[in-house]
This record gives sequence, structure tokens and C-alpha cells, in this order.
Amino acid sequence: MTLQEVADRTGLTSGLLSKVENFRAIPSLPVLLKIAAALRISAAELLEGIDGNGPGRWLLVRKQERRDVERENSRGMHYQSLLDTASSGIHLQAMVLTIEPGAVRERVTTEGDQFILILQGRIDYLLDRERLTLEEGDSLFFDGNIPHVPENPSAEPAVLLAIYLLKEKTGE
Repeated sequence: MTLQEVADRTGLTSGLLSKVENFRAIPSLPVLLKIAAALRISAAELLEGIDGNGPGRWLLVRKQERRDVERENSRGMHYQSLLDTASSGIHLQAMVLTIEPGAVRERVTTEGDQFILILQGRIDYLLDRERLTLEEGDSLFFDGNIPHVPENPSAEPAVLLAIYLLKEKTGE
């Protein structure tokens, strides 16, 4: 099913659904129910595996257990999920992002804060009208509401650790 088909079935915008799909927004319960109905699954099935107790005392993810994640409409950016969990009112996502030379994506905004650590290579990070050059070992923390996009101007892939901190919404 395409994003537009889900939008048509739910009455929600494809922009909102894209943000939910790409972990850029945490949907309210009514939105989740509309999505479940559009996908013809129960809300319980949609939320299977999610509990309010967090991951317990620890959560171990082996390298071979990482999963590829599609995010945004991009070319040359490859995301691997390390962690996606909620605890104490915070939704935490950690990903390894590989950015190929010449990768392309529009600037995006998110509803939370982001932390970026350059593991390998060099990137330019565009934050609103600023261009920051980051090299291996550099880190960046910023408000995701600022329009942003990483670019790789070098001839080698860059590898980043990206951590997204989203406040869970209540009362919507």
C-alpha cells in the first residue's frame, strides 16, 4: 500500500503519515487508530511488542540484529536501527547512518532533539542557514525543529551515529 493510499483511507495528510513512518513524529491515539483501520489490522496488532515499561534493565542489540530503515525521500542515505524504545516519557531512537558521496535529501524537521556523532568521514550539516563542517569524532546536538540535512561533499562514505530524542505526547 502506498503512502497516498493510506492517506486517502485515513483522511490524514501524506506529510503527517510520512513523518510518522520516518520517525519524525509520534502520532496521537486517534491517528494510530485511523492508521490501523486503514491497514485493516487491529490497534493491538499495530502496537504489538510495545509496553509502557521500557526495555527493562538493559537492551542488547547484536550487529546482525540491526535492521534497515527507510527514512525520508532520500538517495544515498542508508539508516540502520540500533534502538527504538520509550522510557520515562522519552522516545529514543538510535541509528547508524551511512551517507554516500553526493547523497540527496530535502531539509526536514523533527519534533525532538537530535545528537549526531561522526564515526567515519566528513560531512557538512546544514542547520537552517548555517553550514557546519563535521569530521570524525565531532558531535552535534540540536533542536530538530530547525530545518536540517547532512551532506557529504567528500569522495568517501561518511558514517554517523544519530540519536533522536522525542518527548511522548500526552492528552491528544
